[in-house]
Amino acid sequence: MIEIIQKALNVYSPVSLQTAETLAGTAEVRVLNCEDFLEQEQQTIKSEFIVLEGIVRGYILNTEGEDVTVNFYVTGNAVTPAIMRGINNKSVYNVQVISDKASVLVFNNTRMEELMPYSADLQQFGNIVLMMDSMRRMEKEVLLLKENAKGKLDWFRKIYPGLENEIQHYYIASYLGITPTSLSRIRANS
Repeated sequence: MIEIIQKALNVYSPVSLQTAETLAGTAEVRVLNCEDFLEQEQQTIKSEFIVLEGIVRGYILNTEGEDVTVNFYVTGNAVTPAIMRGINNKSVYNVQVISDKASVLVFNNTRMEELMPYSADLQQFGNIVLMMDSMRRMEKEVLLLKENAKGKLDWFRKIYPGLENEIQHYYIASYLGITPTSLSRIRANS
C-alpha cells in the first residue's frame, strides 16, 4: 500500500516514504464497476480519491434532473478535492465510474487534513492538486464562453487524448455544453 500511495501522489508532487507510510493507515484501494459511485450529491464528504486505473466522471444534476458532466478523471488523476466538491461538508457533486472497471485510491479526508499541517510534502501535493483543478476549471469556463463547438472538441481532444473513443459521447457533449447531435456532426467532419 505504501508504494501505491507514494507512486500516486508523486504524479503531482514528490512525497516522502514517511508521508506515504503515515497515509497508509487512512487509505484503501477500491475496485469498482461501471456506474458505481464514489460519492453522490448530499452525502457527507468522507474521502479524497485518486484514480489508479480507469475513467471516472464528476457531474451535477440541473433543475430538470439532467446530469451535466463537470469533469473527467483518468488514470493518475486526483479527483477534485473535497474542499471544492461540497458545501458544509455535503457533496454537491456525483463522482461515478464510467469505464468498465476502475481502481481508485481512497483516503479518509478528515485524517488527511489532520496530517497536512505536519507534512510539508503532503501540503505541497494538496496545493498542486487544488491549483491544477482550479486552472482546468478556469480554462474550461473561458472555452465554454468563447469557442464554437469545433473549438471545444479540439480542446477536449488535446486535454483528454483518446478519451472520446473510450466513453459515451453524450458525456462529452454534456461536458462541452453542446448537444449530442452537434458533437456527432463535428466528429463526422473532423
